[in-house]
Amino acid sequence: MLNDLLFISSFLLCCFGYSQKENTDNQIAVHCDQRVGHLLDIEKRTDKIMGYRLQICLDSDKEIIDEARDKYLKLYPLTDTYVNFENPHFNLKVGDFRSRVEAEKIKREIFGEFVICIIHEELINLPRID
Repeated sequence: MLNDLLFISSFLLCCFGYSQKENTDNQIAVHCDQRVGHLLDIEKRTDKIMGYRLQICLDSDKEIIDEARDKYLKLYPLTDTYVNFENPHFNLKVGDFRSRVEAEKIKREIFGEFVICIIHEELINLPRID
């Protein structure tokens, strides 16, 4: 009798213990530690490093931002410029400087040319080699 009870319980355990719900939407759900997602984000931004950019204009009029961008590009044609919209203003940042010293140098050179000139630390693109 004990053998029969043991056989039936092990049979039921095998049948119901390993059952899975059927996946009808053909998608896989991954449940993992949130630190894994953080590491994946770091891996995705391998072409970016921490550095500095100069904010040289902040205005709600896009035309003023474009004029400041053109003025800066005439002074430094090989430097990248970045326009971000942060409601209700457009924000013009320039350069991809690896060190604060590089950013300070450009800031001193353009002092007086633009209304504002603020150094921001953020993720930057890898600087050009040329």
